Amino acid sequence: MRNKVLLILTALFVLGAALTAPEPVFAQDGDGETGEALRVLENTFKNLGVLAIKFMYTLSFIVLVVGGVKNGFAINVAQQIGVANMASRHTWNFIMGIVVFVLFLATLPVLNLVINNVTHLVPDNIDIYTPSWG
Repeated sequence: MRNKVLLILTALFVLGAALTAPEPVFAQDGDGETGEALRVLENTFKNLGVLAIKFMYTLSFIVLVVGGVKNGFAINVAQQIGVANMASRHTWNFIMGIVVFVLFLATLPVLNLVINNVTHLVPDNIDIYTPSWG
């Protein structure tokens, strides 16, 4: 009986908390003025974007190294067993891997430029529950 009462009270509490209308929450500093907390949030997302770009640089380099080693080993095996078609195919795979790596590295500075230029477009007041940035 006691467990049922606690369960009903808990359910009523959760239901009451869910139905209350929350106040709008803005990114504000301690004095209630918007600006400083928003700048901290903006810098946080900017740093996360730069970290993601550095991670992609590292990941693409690892993929290039692993692919280069695999294709170099396959080229040597193909030459040793005398299969020219296989050696040619793996040579082209190796060359195209380098080309894709270089093209990928060329796109990452563009992403960094976009991150730097878009962060200033974040509005001063952000209502977390009902955003109206018009």
